[in-house]
Amino acid sequence: MAARIALAVVVLGGVVVGVAYGWRGLAVYAFLAAIPAALTFGAAAGGGWLSGASRGRFDRRRGGGGDD
Repeated sequence: MAARIALAVVVLGGVVVGVAYGWRGLAVYAFLAAIPAALTFGAAAGGGWLSGASRGRFDRRRGGGGDD
């Protein structure tokens, strides 16, 4: 729900900037809005990868009865 509201606010801001400043202003707004979006996506993907790698390390350590 919060993500939809945030997306609506960003889109509404884009509409306002587009009407007020035209296509160039909208392009600048889209570029600046894409920066935190890319950082958020990267942090989420990196966090998922890091969690998976950490869990895998502990799973391997408990599992096989090898060289512990």
